[in-house]
Amino acid sequence: MVVLQIQQLNGFVSYISRSRTSRGRGRRASTTVCVQTQVAPSRTQRIMEKLAVGGEAGGAGGAYSYNALKRLDNIWSNICTQPKGPQETQQIVSRVSGLSQDYGMGNNLVGTFDIALCGGTLGIFLATALCAKGLRVAVVERNAIKGRDQEWNISRKEMKELTEVGVLTEEEIEDVIAAKFNPNRCGFENLGDIWVEDILNLGVSPARLVETVKRRFVSLGGVILEDCSLSSITIYDDLAVMQLSKGDILSSRLVIDAMGNFSPILKQIKGGRKPDGMCLVVGSCAHGFKENSSSDVIYSSSSVTKVADANVQLFWEAFPAGSGPLDRTTYMFTYTEPQSTSPSLEDLLEEYWKLMPKYQGVSLDELEILRVVYGIFPTYKNSPLQAAFDRVLQFGDASGIQSPVSFGGFGSLTRHLGRLSNGIYEAIDGDLLDSDSLSKLNPYMPNLSASWLFQRAMSAKQKLDVSPSFTNELLHVNFSCMQRLGDPVLRPFLQDVIQFGPLAKTLGLVMLNKPQIIPSIFRQVGIPVLLDWSVHFFMLGLYTFLSAYIDPVIRPSLEELPLKTKFQWKRRLEAWKYGAGLDYEL
Repeated sequence: MVVLQIQQLNGFVSYISRSRTSRGRGRRASTTVCVQTQVAPSRTQRIMEKLAVGGEAGGAGGAYSYNALKRLDNIWSNICTQPKGPQETQQIVSRVSGLSQDYGMGNNLVGTFDIALCGGTLGIFLATALCAKGLRVAVVERNAIKGRDQEWNISRKEMKELTEVGVLTEEEIEDVIAAKFNPNRCGFENLGDIWVEDILNLGVSPARLVETVKRRFVSLGGVILEDCSLSSITIYDDLAVMQLSKGDILSSRLVIDAMGNFSPILKQIKGGRKPDGMCLVVGSCAHGFKENSSSDVIYSSSSVTKVADANVQLFWEAFPAGSGPLDRTTYMFTYTEPQSTSPSLEDLLEEYWKLMPKYQGVSLDELEILRVVYGIFPTYKNSPLQAAFDRVLQFGDASGIQSPVSFGGFGSLTRHLGRLSNGIYEAIDGDLLDSDSLSKLNPYMPNLSASWLFQRAMSAKQKLDVSPSFTNELLHVNFSCMQRLGDPVLRPFLQDVIQFGPLAKTLGLVMLNKPQIIPSIFRQVGIPVLLDWSVHFFMLGLYTFLSAYIDPVIRPSLEELPLKTKFQWKRRLEAWKYGAGLDYEL
């Protein structure tokens, strides 16, 4: 009998052959031969191991090394294989009845603040806005607070919102802009291109931006604790007490969780549940692009294709980079449900190296790869996240306030920064820090929930019951109709703002122009999803009506209400406005 075992370990494959004789005369003889051969590294590994990886930062997309890629792929693999339903998780937050002084905090107390914010890369923006209002704020960050080298792409309108809350000046905004470009393209597999201006047309240097905001925060009296992670939070009747990794203790009236999609507090609240959807992103910044004056906001160069064992619909973004006139960043991304057949990030990168040269009209040999970027962005249907504890509030990606079709939450951060900083200040000022009051700061928003249909329509099913070109056809007809309806319809959508009137007009025009696509929509997304979406669409219309016609009647009388009632009504009016997308102005 011959048994052949194949084992792979540390880049080597071991072929272990065991052979045995028959049982002649009651004896058994065997021999073992072991041969090791090295597995050829992937193209991704070869490219990444040649790159310098200095300057890595915290937050999504801040790591560039091959080892970091494998670590993130391991996290993604664990998500894909975990069973549905709640899992056992570490209990970071606990509630204790009584006052903190009754229990004592030891000699390692760093200080007592109005707000302690955990997660500094994007949290520093909110911390600075709150500091500008006169609150005592401390930021806890497990690494150093610094932005990544890879630029963030955003529109000038969204950057200006940072000046309105006192985070940046106009001069500082100009200083952190590394690249400007126009026009911006949307296109879908040779069906025609749509060109727009001033959409995600700025490349902002996160390194300069975060450093500028960090200096402003410190100048306003803010306190920063770097290289220090959160161990636990105990909630008392009067304070939240944080135990930090180095043994220090920090107390505050409110803890803000800005630790992103993989926050341990978020994991505890959700019971370790698997995300409902995932956006997988890979890409690179490279030198050698001669045609480099315009950008792609969203582009698809192919129908549904196979990557590893999964069907995927691949999309692209491309932007000129600020590091040089021949430098360009290209992203390839896809939407999927976490399942055992889902491709790894390395699988996607292997596909990226094959497809990107054709997409950009260059040869890979002509390019100098400067850095490789990648990330995973989980999304949950029940978002934003309601406050689960007194004195603890989620912010940014941890709250789920970003659109399920976007990757990265900087745009949604700028959009909601004024609303949230005002609301948090009023909660602190009025001592309205119970979970019910804090939940009013992350309310139900029908335009966000309605976006779930778009992610489902843009995801490839593993058992296709529509044409492989369905997604491209659907997106093309939608974008064409929005273009015909003009900027008031197209521009908000391109900046992840869904509004009732523009959406209703677009759907009506799509049904008139291409009614034959409607049965495919039903097959792709399913009737239960469409019924659920119909509820959110109705609520989107209701919120639009309430904000436009009922808000002006109620608002003048708010000052006459008791403190808590006034706080609740102000948050309700904000929910109507933002939930209907009426905060967006052309």
